[in-house]
Amino acid sequence: MSDVMPVIRPGTIMEREGRRFCVRRLLSMTEFEVIDIESGEVAKSSLFDLKNAITLQTPSPRLDLVALDEDDWNLAIERFRFISPLVGLSQRTKSQVREIAKQASVDTATVYRWLERFESTGIVSSLLRRERNDQGKPRTDDQAETIMKLVIRDEFLQEQGLSPTRAYREVQRQCRKEGIAAPHLSTFRRRIRELTPAILATGREGKKSARRFQPIRGSFPGADFPYAVLQIDHTTVDIILVDETHRLPIQRPYITVAIDVFSRMVAGYYISFDPPGTLGTALCIANAILPKEKRLNELEVSYSWPCRGLPRIIHVDNAKEFRGNALKMACQEYGIDLQFRPVKQPNYGGHIERLMGTLMKEIHALPGTTRSRSTDLGNYNPERKAAMTLGEFETWFASLVLGAYHHRIHSDLKMPPITKYEQGIVGDEQHPGTGYPPGPTNEEKLHIDFLPFEMRTIQPYGISMDGIFYQADVLSRWIGAKATESIRAKRKFIVRRDPRDISYLLFFDPEVKQHFRIPYQNPRFPAISLWELHAVQRYLKEQGKKAENQEVIFAAFDEMRRIEDEARTQTKRTRISQAKRYQRRIALDKQASSEAIPQTPSTLIDMDIDDIRPFDDVEEI
Repeated sequence: MSDVMPVIRPGTIMEREGRRFCVRRLLSMTEFEVIDIESGEVAKSSLFDLKNAITLQTPSPRLDLVALDEDDWNLAIERFRFISPLVGLSQRTKSQVREIAKQASVDTATVYRWLERFESTGIVSSLLRRERNDQGKPRTDDQAETIMKLVIRDEFLQEQGLSPTRAYREVQRQCRKEGIAAPHLSTFRRRIRELTPAILATGREGKKSARRFQPIRGSFPGADFPYAVLQIDHTTVDIILVDETHRLPIQRPYITVAIDVFSRMVAGYYISFDPPGTLGTALCIANAILPKEKRLNELEVSYSWPCRGLPRIIHVDNAKEFRGNALKMACQEYGIDLQFRPVKQPNYGGHIERLMGTLMKEIHALPGTTRSRSTDLGNYNPERKAAMTLGEFETWFASLVLGAYHHRIHSDLKMPPITKYEQGIVGDEQHPGTGYPPGPTNEEKLHIDFLPFEMRTIQPYGISMDGIFYQADVLSRWIGAKATESIRAKRKFIVRRDPRDISYLLFFDPEVKQHFRIPYQNPRFPAISLWELHAVQRYLKEQGKKAENQEVIFAAFDEMRRIEDEARTQTKRTRISQAKRYQRRIALDKQASSEAIPQTPSTLIDMDIDDIRPFDDVEEI
């Protein structure tokens, strides 16, 4: 099945329940009119129907991007760069295909195959070299293949590299050393011919020489249609939030926001207590790409949020923590050009930074705000006034963005962002619409692709991560597995984890090419977030202890909850005591007023009136 939904615009053909439809016209940001090709019947359809409206194909094995060989992945990227000027063109010519074939040093049939594979799936990994079906036929030994690959990389692809003949002699020498049969010279030469001209030039002549092999492209449009360019930035939010259970102040959260530069719509966001980095950026991108209805229902927010689809370009901060390889590969997989903001050129992030400033002004009106500067607070105590949980703040933030910001007239656009977005999608008399951006049909795959990963060995107890053990039967066959390149080293496997719930891991089985959910080894442990785990680790460090194992970690977690319970009980008593003292003072004041007896200052209750809280704050015991 295709992992990416095509662009939906007038003329798009789709299949649903055995019937073929053609998109007749776009009605709104979510609805369009289709005509049944056979019967001529006209009907309405929506983006929500599209999961079952794309022609199905034979599903391919699921790959974890990190498991791919680096050389194979680079080859797929090279192929995509060659064909990308032709992708999506409804009327490409044979001369255009011949030009790309010439640049890639392949025949035109190969270019057509690449185009068909990418356009039917929408993912770059479809351009990987296909596995050969050599069952019953002689094939080169796996170890010999590894030797050829290393010799090509380390000896041939160098500026002073060996000639193909001398490089082949080195392959023979290493094969003799390992006691295996050397591949034939023609096999080795075929491996060299499979290298693209750009890879050859990069290795043997340097990066500057390789530029002549980059495909010639027309001028790439800027942010002149929806999802052409997204800008992403992050900041610490000027508010202190409280915990979900006891409503005690915790800390200021962090927010990562993506903005569609064309319309200034907020395309996605991610809010958490963890400092920003690759993880927050990846989850913000995933939020920008995927439909929002499920999350909005969870937040009980009824506003529309039509932003979805795969962006062409994403601009992110130039900070080093955003240069993670997993994030880069995930963007490459979906044809997204991930660009880093040039150093000392803040104007590249101007749109997103102005938006963040606008949103922060609204936040300064909330209880618990820290304002932009501490000098602006005066006698205001943010921790004492803090009232919102992370979930409540997200609901408020979503309502602010979707219910207010998207519908206010933008000073630069001279119209509301949502109007500009609809103009770009649907079009009007002066501006033809571009249609709905292509988007993923396999949401689970996209979510996994953007999760952070680590490499872990499989032990008899399962997998250990941050002192917590995870175990499942599917791991049993991999216990103590050895790495293929070394007899002593243990094999490491790809493990991914969602920071919002670390009660399970996602383990990628390299044999069946599938992800498996691996739960806690001890099912009695509560589900916690990565932020809560970090809080436990900080707590143990303050106590002079180490987070040595899972028993210590979860015992400390329980102890922290017990301390919070006691604090909550004490807070209740303090509030009730304050309320009683306030009531006594009111009674005394009334008595003094009725009897007209002057009261000496020494008999007044010594308390600060600002410390008194409304009766609404008194909690029941």
